[in-house]
Amino acid sequence: MRGEVYGSLDDEFHEKEMEQIFAREDWFCHFLTGTSNQILGLVELSSRNIADGCLSSPVAYLEGIYLKKELRGRGLGKEAMGLILHWCKEKGYKELATDSELSNLNAQKYFNALGFHETFRIVEFCIKVK
Repeated sequence: MRGEVYGSLDDEFHEKEMEQIFAREDWFCHFLTGTSNQILGLVELSSRNIADGCLSSPVAYLEGIYLKKELRGRGLGKEAMGLILHWCKEKGYKELATDSELSNLNAQKYFNALGFHETFRIVEFCIKVK
């Protein structure tokens, strides 16, 4: 499922990142399940000190959300977002931020339909420090 959310990353990166996620207390990773405990999707949330376009700190950050393709268009994504926002409120967060790849127009439509507003468009870079 992570491969579907983060399509530009390889399996080795996912494995290493999941090891780090499981060791952290500021990252929440959970399967979305139905009434008979079947897996419907995946959600990953973290806590960030800052997020572009947000004024509060820390900020809840929706790192990724995935719903199986055959289940989309049934309102489950909206329902999942309601649960995510409730979780954020319970944890004391004032804002929830997220992002999508520039080419992921479906994710952008989803977030806009849920009331998110676009803050920036960027291309991010990383370099190893030697």
